[in-house]
Parts: sequence; C-alpha cells; structure tokens
Amino acid sequence: MDWWREERSLRQRGCGRVGGVDEAGRGPLAGPVVAACVVLPFGVALTGVRDSKAMTPRQRDRAFEAILAAADGVGTASVEAPEIDRLNILRATHEAMRRAIAAVSPPPDAVLVDGLPVPGLPVPSVAVVQGDGRSATVAAASIVAKVTRDRLMAALDAEHPGYGLAAHKGYPTPEHLQALRRLGPCSIHRRSFAPVAGALIHPALALDAVERRCTGQAGEAAAARWLEEAGWCVLCRGYRAQGGEIDIVARDGRTLVFVEVKTRTTGRTGSPAEAVNWRKRACMAAAAETYLAGFGDPAPAVRFDVVEVLRRPGGPPSLRLIRDAFRAGE
Repeated sequence: MDWWREERSLRQRGCGRVGGVDEAGRGPLAGPVVAACVVLPFGVALTGVRDSKAMTPRQRDRAFEAILAAADGVGTASVEAPEIDRLNILRATHEAMRRAIAAVSPPPDAVLVDGLPVPGLPVPSVAVVQGDGRSATVAAASIVAKVTRDRLMAALDAEHPGYGLAAHKGYPTPEHLQALRRLGPCSIHRRSFAPVAGALIHPALALDAVERRCTGQAGEAAAARWLEEAGWCVLCRGYRAQGGEIDIVARDGRTLVFVEVKTRTTGRTGSPAEAVNWRKRACMAAAAETYLAGFGDPAPAVRFDVVEVLRRPGGPPSLRLIRDAFRAGE
C-alpha cells in the first residue's frame, strides 16, 4: 500500500506542508473529545505507525514518541464535556479539529481529514474515508489523539475515583455504567448522552432505565463492530441533535447511512425492528437533516437502515441488517 499517496497528491498541487487530522473520544460518556494535527516530513519512515485502533497501548506509546521526534509540527486540542453538551458531539469534534490545526506553527498548507468533510477548517482540506488506514499523516494523527486522550483520562481517574476511567477511558462499558448508576455522574460526564441523562434521575427510579440503556449500548457496540467487519466506515455513534438522535452514522461505500440499532434478548416476542415506528423515524429524519447541514452541495446519497441485535444468554448475539428500512416498511 502507498502510505503517501494522498500527501503526494496535495504536494503536486503546491502544498509543501501537509498535515493529517484525526480525533479520539467521540463515543465515551465522560471526558473530552481530542483532536490532533500532525505534519510529517514527506516519506519519512516511522516503524509501527498504522491505524491506532489496530495497535496495543504499548505500541501506540512507542509510535507516539517516534512521531513527536520526527514531526515538523504537532497540534492537539480538546473540547470538554460541557461544550460537547452545548454543541453536540459532531460539532464539538469539528471544533477540536479546528483548534488542533490552529495549534500547529507554522500552519500546514493543507490537511487530510479522517472521515467526512469538516466545515470551517482554517486551511484547505481533503476528506479521506478510513484515512487512518490509508494515509501516513492521518495515521500519525490518530495515534497522537488517542495517546493524548488516554493519558488525560488516566489523570482524570485520579481526580474522579470510582468510575475506572483509566481502564475504559470513559466508554460505556458495563463496569462504567454500573459505576454511573452507583455514584451518579461527575463533572466530566456528558449530560447530553443518554445513559448519563438517565443517571441524573434518582438511582432507585432510574435502575430499570439504566439496565435497558446498558443493553442498548452493548447492542450498538456489537452492531458497530459488525458493520466495520463488513467493510463499512463507522463515523459516529450516539449522534444527538435537536429533534432526535441516531445510533450509528456510517459509510457503506459512497452512501451515508443512518442506522437505528434495536436490541432484544431471547424470549421476548416480536421483531426488534417493529419498534422503529413512525415517531422514531421522524426523529431520526430530523437528526439526519441536522447532520447533513454541514455538507453543502452536493449532498451525499443517504439511506436509513436498521440493525437487529438478538442477545442470547451464554452465546454471541445474532445480528441482521435491514437495508433501506424506512422504504421497506412503507
């Protein structure tokens, strides 16, 4: 694979300093979302640098130090939980990316951004779907963002004991959800995320709701992994906007897909997809319209899918994809 293909294309257009931009921390319930911008000397050999999600923590730490030693410029920035609640997670991620680019001195001539186009960046940009697996600079940025956030969460664990933040980094693991139910949210929890909002209710009253959300979060995580294994690019989980929310936003080839995940356990009657009624569809459509507002023209092709997750005691879940589910139900 040519790790420098995207960078070479920009250099041929006169961009001498090309940066890669990526983020870490969209999905957690606690802590900031962190973005990084990394400018590397063109063609530099960095052993072990690849998509951060495919690396162990020790491998990421070693690669992080190698990147800092070789880079022509590195910028990191974070957006904290209160601002995430105010902006929503997508806009907060975009803001972290803008700040990370602005923190590089001298600034890059252009940047490669992992995923979809990001509006309002301070320099010209090119979006690269699954860029952390295709571009050397984006892969480097993914490592810097991930290691920076992991270290922040380890420090926050000491300030907010009892949640296990150093272990799960604020992601909605069963252990984190149990701690959230037991202790309630702390100052770094994202109040706009559903499990945290549920925990704001009196714990005795919120017990059943939190258990249901725990099941739903596990189903969404399983669905996201399943889609990625099928070759999809998962862009966002738990996207919330005024009027509704979407469990997963992903790319299936060139199509932008808004996915509703419905999880049930064996023994319950009815199909999980039957719960996606007209009211839920309207809320998803409203949230999707907000998500698409940042794209401009031309807008991407869009589809609404449902993933059914059937959990079986003692065994792996069974998953089924219903493509174009809204149209199929008309």
